[in-house]
Amino acid sequence: MKLGLALGLILCAGSTRAYEWEALGGITALGGLNSFDGKRNSFSGNLDGTFAPAIKVSETWSLLPSAFAGYQGTRPLTSVLGTATVNQQSAEGRLGVRGIYARPQSRWIFKPHILYGMKFLKETTDENWGQGLFDHRQQAVGVEVERMGDDMSTLRFDITWFNETYPNYTTLESQAALQFAGLTVARELVGDHILDHSGYQFSLSGDHTLGQRAMGMAKASVVWSRFDRQHVIDEGGQFTQPTRSDLLTDVALTARMPHEWNADLRAFGALEFGLTANTSNQNGYDATRGRFNPGFYDFVEWRMVPSASLTIGPPRRPVTVTARVSWKTRRYPHRPPQEATGAYGSGVLQSTELGGGLSLSYPMAPRLRLIFSLDRVSASANQDFQAFYRYSYQSTTALAGVRWDW
Repeated sequence: MKLGLALGLILCAGSTRAYEWEALGGITALGGLNSFDGKRNSFSGNLDGTFAPAIKVSETWSLLPSAFAGYQGTRPLTSVLGTATVNQQSAEGRLGVRGIYARPQSRWIFKPHILYGMKFLKETTDENWGQGLFDHRQQAVGVEVERMGDDMSTLRFDITWFNETYPNYTTLESQAALQFAGLTVARELVGDHILDHSGYQFSLSGDHTLGQRAMGMAKASVVWSRFDRQHVIDEGGQFTQPTRSDLLTDVALTARMPHEWNADLRAFGALEFGLTANTSNQNGYDATRGRFNPGFYDFVEWRMVPSASLTIGPPRRPVTVTARVSWKTRRYPHRPPQEATGAYGSGVLQSTELGGGLSLSYPMAPRLRLIFSLDRVSASANQDFQAFYRYSYQSTTALAGVRWDW
C-alpha cells in the first residue's frame, strides 16, 4: 500500500510534455578463486548488472529509476543470526525509483524514493534457489531533504520506512528449537517468521570543506526495528507478551582529500572513523545448557577505514588503482565467551576483523574496462564455540574480469 502510493505520487509529478532522458548502466563479470578458512573453492565468479536512466520530467522534477541484479559465487558472508553466516552462493535483485524536486534558485531539494528487493542465499551447493532458510525480501519508502550551502557544503535529512520478510524461516514449536546445520539454536529463534521486521530509519548527514584541499563528511543514523512475531524470552526460557525491538545507531566521520598533479595524474585519499551500537530488549536462552543471557543482542563496534586511489590518464579513460584497509572491533557487553565444548567462561565476548583490498581498473575500449581485485578478511575472537555464529575466519578472494558501461 505504502509502496503503491509513493510510486503514484512520484510518477504523477511533472508535466505532460515529452520527457528528456539518458540511459545509464553497466555489466560486471568477474571470475576467480575464493579461499575460506584454508579451504579453496573451485573456479567461481560474480556477475551483476545495473540500469539507472535519468529522466527529466519538467523544470522542477526529475526521476531516477534503477534496477540491479547480481550473483555472487565466492562464498558471501551475511549477518543474519550473528557475526557472520557463511553461504555458498547468493543472488539478489532490486528495483527502485528516486524523484528529485528542485526549484530554480532554491537551495532546497526534495528526494522521495521507493525500493523493492529480494535476496536468495544457498547454504549448500545442492540447495534449490528460492528455498534458502534466510532468503528475504525488502520494501522501503522514504524521502530525503537536502539543503545546498556555500562552499560546496550540503546538509541532508532522510526518513525511511522499511519492511523485511523471511518467507522460508518457519519452525515448529513442538521441535523446541530450530535445527540449523544439524544443530540446535537459541530458544528465542523458535517460531514462524520470527525474523520478519519493520521499522524506520532516520539519518542526518552533511558535507563541508576543510580548508582548501579537503572535504569532511559527518553522518548519524538511527534504525528502529520491530519484530512482531518474535516474543521476548524470560529467564525460564518461556515467551513473554512483549515482542522484540532493536535500536541500531551509527555515527561516521570521514575526511576526503583529492590531489591533482596534472590533468593526467590524480589521487584521492579518504579516512573514515565510525561507531555502531545496537540495543535490543531481546534476551538469549541456550536451551541445550539451560543458560539465560540477558541483553544477548547488544553490541558496540568501532571501525577505521583508510583508502587511497591513484588515477592515471585522461578523465574519460583513466587507469585507476585503489587500495583499502579496514579495521573494526566489536564488543558484546552482556554475551560471555564460550569454550570449544560450549561451556561459558567469564568476561565479555570481543571480536576483531582486519580487512584489505587492492583493485585495478584498466580501459580497453571507450566503454570497456578490465577489472582485477584482491580482497582479504581475517577475523578473530575470544570465542571458541562457533557452531551457530562465525566469529573467527579468514577469507581471500582473487577476481578478474570486465566491466562494460553505457
